[in-house]
Amino acid sequence: MSRRVARSAVGLAAVGALLFGAAPALAQDEVVDPAEWRVRQDIVDFAFSQIGQREDGPNGYPLKYQAIDPAIRRPVEWCGIFVNWVWTKAGVKDKPSMSPAPGAPGVDQGHWATYWQKWGQQNGKWRPLSSGEAEMGDVIVYGDYPSMFAHVGVVVEVAYDRTGRHATHIRTVEGNVSDRVVYTKWRKISDLANGAGLKVSGFVSPF
Repeated sequence: MSRRVARSAVGLAAVGALLFGAAPALAQDEVVDPAEWRVRQDIVDFAFSQIGQREDGPNGYPLKYQAIDPAIRRPVEWCGIFVNWVWTKAGVKDKPSMSPAPGAPGVDQGHWATYWQKWGQQNGKWRPLSSGEAEMGDVIVYGDYPSMFAHVGVVVEVAYDRTGRHATHIRTVEGNVSDRVVYTKWRKISDLANGAGLKVSGFVSPF
């Protein structure tokens, strides 16, 4: 398992202690995997690099998000496209397909926010909200499959309780929010919802 910290161990410990009275910790039975840590850090860095990116028309997200995969459509609701771009740039190999779903013309799997939940469940990468498991680089899913009116984003910072095992608060970077990429404030994990009030169902891990 990777070390459960945000952009820096010192930085998040300070934030966790100041805001929540509980600095995140590395559990004694956890082992830091340097390769996983590097990918998760790259996911965070690529997500942060896009904050403020805007559409050039209705759902006309930046062309570079489409350029990584010929199956990606444009224009279209693009929160899933944004997280796919971030994971791809960071070198995540195993992720939802962006191609149309078999037997469902017009339904592109990775474009569909709650499909990320289904894919995570099918591939052993799903962490329901109730588990308290969230790490930087995870994809946060608002809503449950097969809802078409949902949302996804990228977890970039996490604060944990004193055990270092259960996430208490997170910050995310999300695409297609008010037509741009945004960086959210700290939010209590048990109260998570998007701007439309849609509750979070859980997280998809890149590992």
